[in-house]
Amino acid sequence: MKKLGIMGGTFNPPHFGHFSIAQQSIAQLGLSKVLFIPTGRITYKEADDIVSGRDRYNMLKLVVDENRDFELSDIEISDSGVTYTVNTLERLKNGSCSGWELYFLVGADSLDYMEKWREPQRIFGLCTVAVVGRAQIPERQLCEKIKNLKQQYDAEIVRVEMPIVDVSSTLLRSNIKQNKPIRYMTDDKIIEYINNHSLYK
Repeated sequence: MKKLGIMGGTFNPPHFGHFSIAQQSIAQLGLSKVLFIPTGRITYKEADDIVSGRDRYNMLKLVVDENRDFELSDIEISDSGVTYTVNTLERLKNGSCSGWELYFLVGADSLDYMEKWREPQRIFGLCTVAVVGRAQIPERQLCEKIKNLKQQYDAEIVRVEMPIVDVSSTLLRSNIKQNKPIRYMTDDKIIEYINNHSLYK
């Protein structure tokens, strides 16, 4: 069975950390490709500081189109309602990705509260979760979280080992607002798009 990596998120904006995680996941887990899915309507953190779904999609596309191991989907930004991971995974599993083994890529910070997501039991039943370490989550805490989720939900969770990339979308937005450079934090084409469309000012 072919393996598909799925990377969801706001990508507000995308940065090298996102693309590094995807590429390392392909190499370590034997994925055929990684599908990037920008989140649609936002109802939580940073909702007041987020650009349109189409802008986030367009920024991702600038990089995804240059890597044959990457693909991009507008399945969530094309939905006018609030989208949830469990629904997106089910649509993929029953539709275009039928027959694929799904690997959902997350950072340790997301895994740390994943049981609070909508219908976590169904999420863990639909995919294997591949987790990457984050600086703010100590290794011992991450291991304990993985152990608890496996026990509580019979979850399949694997690790993606890579150096921690100390860059975030929050940092990029902050630098842009303060007229600080973001070069080498994200792709030059994304920086050009941000400047041309006056995003995050």
